[in-house]
Amino acid sequence: MTRTLSGIYRGATADERRAERRRRLLDAALEVIGTQGWAAATVRAVCEEAHVGPRFFYESFEDMNALAAAVHDEIVETALTRTLAAVAEAPDDLEAKTHAALETIIADLTDDPRRARVTFSEAHGSEVLMRRRFTAMRAVAEAMVGQIRGLVDLPGERERLLQAVSLVLTGGFAELVLVWLDGGIDCDRDELVTICTEFALTTTESLPRLSQRLSTRRG
Repeated sequence: MTRTLSGIYRGATADERRAERRRRLLDAALEVIGTQGWAAATVRAVCEEAHVGPRFFYESFEDMNALAAAVHDEIVETALTRTLAAVAEAPDDLEAKTHAALETIIADLTDDPRRARVTFSEAHGSEVLMRRRFTAMRAVAEAMVGQIRGLVDLPGERERLLQAVSLVLTGGFAELVLVWLDGGIDCDRDELVTICTEFALTTTESLPRLSQRLSTRRG
């Protein structure tokens, strides 16, 4: 017999089977949204891709929005975790940490282009994904603020300037990566990372001067 009173079926418990179906649905949603776009992401399409019956879809997710949000969150959390680990291991130097951060997060999102598409471009077609995109951008910007704050001498009252610059860099790099993936920039990934690193360093190094200019204007 393959089923027992303990709930074991083919060597797996009910919870294990549920977790396995949830994993397949997450992977299927990444495939459908990341290759065909949000417009093609229906419960039926995802279930067919995952080889999971529709009735099992709803044991894990309320609807497609909930599934898409879970996929997005997983991508962002993984990328941020790896990036922060790389930054922590890099030498205590602004250039080294900046390069480590950008190299890691760009690689994480572009090794599998579906991840970048779900995280950035397909958000424009879904209100839920757009809210997740805003949240992710703020999370990345906050992580950037934390690194810059410890390495750049900037008056405390200019915290808003630091936050604004971090958001501009985060949003700009996201769009640049999408254009690169689409073939709009003729360079390899190493050069893309170098371009982003130099831009980030130049912008960060100008923060004291920007702060002084703002103080002069307000004065």
